[in-house]
Amino acid sequence: MVEQQDIYEQNYNQMLRPMVRIRAAAVGGSGTVLYSQKDQKGRFSTYILTNQHVVNGLITVEKKWSSLLGRDIKKDIFGIPEIHFFEYEWESRVIGARAIEADIMTYDKDEDLALLKLRAGFEAPAVAKMYPREEEYKLRLTMPVYALGSGLGENPVVTGGFLSSFNREIDNKEYYLQTAPTIFGNSGGAVFLAATREFIGVPARIAVVMRGFGTDAITHLSYCIPITRIYKFLEDQLFRFIYDSNYTEEEEAIRRDRKRRDEELKIAAKEGRGEEPEEEEPKEEEG
Repeated sequence: MVEQQDIYEQNYNQMLRPMVRIRAAAVGGSGTVLYSQKDQKGRFSTYILTNQHVVNGLITVEKKWSSLLGRDIKKDIFGIPEIHFFEYEWESRVIGARAIEADIMTYDKDEDLALLKLRAGFEAPAVAKMYPREEEYKLRLTMPVYALGSGLGENPVVTGGFLSSFNREIDNKEYYLQTAPTIFGNSGGAVFLAATREFIGVPARIAVVMRGFGTDAITHLSYCIPITRIYKFLEDQLFRFIYDSNYTEEEEAIRRDRKRRDEELKIAAKEGRGEEPEEEEPKEEEG
């Protein structure tokens, strides 16, 4: 009995505690805490991963004047998502939730991933353990998994299933198929290996079947964004400190600012040569 109780305690600390609910305008979804450490000023920096489509309603593209280029350029304008951290009694009963505002730090519509940072210097109760990079080949079909998220806006819902398929391609992107049921609101949550409680993916899509003029959700056929794409997203967006201690939050912020300035200077150089700058495509909501 004691050994079984230890298992439940580990499940609570390593899977339930890193999971949050997200309110973004009229949309609800889920998120997973990937990083929570003190910065150079001694305040906690806490980052949460979710789907881009969860926060899409808070993202608009507007033209803003650039003094560097002497012209209007398109820039992202972000609304403020609200993050709900759950409070538990006996490591099992939800007795409330603490709401904290966050900033959208970066996103990629094609990857359907977004990274949020809490505005308050708040230490998250727990951080998800990411499955080791470049060891994805060790994942096997039939491995038991848990899916966690605020399905239909509920308190954390835990479901169980198995890894059922790899290399499922949707819109030219790889997904894992797993059978732990998920539903609307699970988006942005987490899929964990049951044996090790390691974070291996983000629930993003569920299978649907057409019935008459509507659709029915097949909740036990759930597609998640694999850990390979998550690492690539963090690398491309220059947030490598989240998974690699060789990088720091401050240094990556400097690299991102430098990259933005370089891009603006490239645009200015093109205009100086009489070339038309490339127009950015507006980011549209997924269907």
